[in-house]
Amino acid sequence: MDDAIWAALPLPGYLDIGIGDLPAEWHVLWPARKDFHDCQDPKSPSTVVMSTMPPDPSVAAAVPGGSPRSGTLMRFARNAFHIVSGNASAVVLGMITLGLSAQMLGPALLGILATIEGYGRMVDQIVRLETWQALIRYGADALEKRDGERFRALVKLGVIMDIVGASLSAAVAFIVIPLAAHWLNWDSATSMMARVYCIAVLFGISSTPIGVLRLFNRFAAIAWLEPGLAAIRLVGVAVIWILDGSIWALLLLGIVVQCAQRLLLGWLAWRELKVQGYGDFLAAPLAHPGDRFPGIWGFILAANGTLLVRKSTQEIDLLAVAAIAGPAGAGIYHVVRKFTLAATKAGAMTQQVVYPDLARLWARRDLASFATTIRQVEAVTVAFGFALVGIIVLAGDQIIRIIAGSGFEDATNPLIVQSFAALLFLSGSALRPGLASMGLQAKMMPAVIVSAIAFYAVLFTAVPRLGVVGAGFAHIAFNAIWLPASAILFTRSLRRAALDPSPSTR
Repeated sequence: MDDAIWAALPLPGYLDIGIGDLPAEWHVLWPARKDFHDCQDPKSPSTVVMSTMPPDPSVAAAVPGGSPRSGTLMRFARNAFHIVSGNASAVVLGMITLGLSAQMLGPALLGILATIEGYGRMVDQIVRLETWQALIRYGADALEKRDGERFRALVKLGVIMDIVGASLSAAVAFIVIPLAAHWLNWDSATSMMARVYCIAVLFGISSTPIGVLRLFNRFAAIAWLEPGLAAIRLVGVAVIWILDGSIWALLLLGIVVQCAQRLLLGWLAWRELKVQGYGDFLAAPLAHPGDRFPGIWGFILAANGTLLVRKSTQEIDLLAVAAIAGPAGAGIYHVVRKFTLAATKAGAMTQQVVYPDLARLWARRDLASFATTIRQVEAVTVAFGFALVGIIVLAGDQIIRIIAGSGFEDATNPLIVQSFAALLFLSGSALRPGLASMGLQAKMMPAVIVSAIAFYAVLFTAVPRLGVVGAGFAHIAFNAIWLPASAILFTRSLRRAALDPSPSTR
């Protein structure tokens, strides 16, 4: 067997597997690079059979005369350029906006504003189911088979789930505000701001549009929407600062920008569907979706279960800091978290770009290209993570002073600790979409749950004793458990797929 699969794994040397570990029969099968289409079970929830390329060349374009792997890497590079360029611009604009907001409000008021937004996001992530992963996984199958009616039904299902989920999230967020106010020590004015912010939660209908745009490789549209809205928000914050505006003005500006973002994403996705010939998706019949898309409910629940646990840790930290350290502590931690989140967007951008291609490679059983892509992406993101840690260790205090100004000096040590958590997070940037492509969300749940338990144990133990810096240690604990567990699962599952491509190996 070609050693490319195992050499491509993002794992330490002691987990590498050589050609000598495999049966002799595989040495005969591998050079032909059989796609195993005949061995797949189309009824298996984790199987996506691909026989022909989608009608839209943008979905699976390859370099003329090149190998599938070169086509995938070229497409990845092109999409990554759009995502990185757009998001880099948005990150720079966002940091300037954060700096203006921090210097205008100070730690305490900034903490109140951040806590209100964090509360809305946490409720939305708990209640609403994300659909974009299922849309890409099952949509790629429908497009490969040129089954337009099935694809239309899938999009319709996603839109309905988005609307119902956003409405339910907004209702829950509004109703639960008294409980949140008691925990977070909100006064009546802060509670009123939280109620108004529920408008932004109501417009959380972007999951299916994002899935559509990613599936058709319209990453440029997604990428350049962010800096445009970030520029509008920056101008708005600057105007509010000049006019000596209040926290209310910043809150309303944030609501308007978020609603505009969701509406624009919906319009871009609808326009793309019209171009591709699927604009009439609302007319598609939607009876028995579980039969038309075998395993979709389990896939959505598994994907969202993992996402829920992970995302809850990314929002509860701010709320816990606010409840324990007060609004000023929350404001300091908000600056730290915003900076590290901006830096780790590299990992999130990578997942957005690489997931559709990994889904196609896995469906074709091009295991060498699948593993090589993951290894190359991991190498880039890990290198970026180490660079980030080095910069923050050497110049963290200057960074805080430039971004937030006076009053945020206590953010330096939390920023250094948080940078190590960011390094661990970036180290799994390609593993996450790789595991999703392999349909392993359910198998990852035990590791995610254990990681979350460790996170909450450290969070509620360390923050009362260490202050804001304790939240960073909680994120380190989560990623230190999740990363090796996911890498081991990925390696073992890829080995089973190579030795036996039947559905039972996945």
